[in-house]
Amino acid sequence: MECCTRCGKQLEWHEQKMAFWNKQLKKGFIRWYVIGSRDMGKRREFPQYAGKKLCQICVHEVFTDEITMDASTDFAGLQVFLKQNKIVMSAYNCPKCNGMVDIPKSGKLLICNHCGNPIKPIDIHEKIKTLLT
Repeated sequence: MECCTRCGKQLEWHEQKMAFWNKQLKKGFIRWYVIGSRDMGKRREFPQYAGKKLCQICVHEVFTDEITMDASTDFAGLQVFLKQNKIVMSAYNCPKCNGMVDIPKSGKLLICNHCGNPIKPIDIHEKIKTLLT
């Protein structure tokens, strides 16, 4: 059996046979075919995966840049994501009370000074991601 180049998971039969995973990656790009996705038909270059096989999960993560966004873990990762996307952001509005709170440089949880609502880095990341699309 063949394995995914990225995660090492054994490929399922449909992942081995589908032209999407094999022929497209032989050329070093991924064309997104998920019907109903806002990225449908978009094409991105991935020369590091040329001629290699990936599972569906890894293709999705690679294509949607989830592997480069480490913002879900802590605020340091969020700062890196903001810098990569050339976004200057030092404060955030609390989703519960709409009070302004400063975004820390590190840590895994931010507590709103006004209402005590916990704010995670992934919450800010998801909000920014929706604004970028």
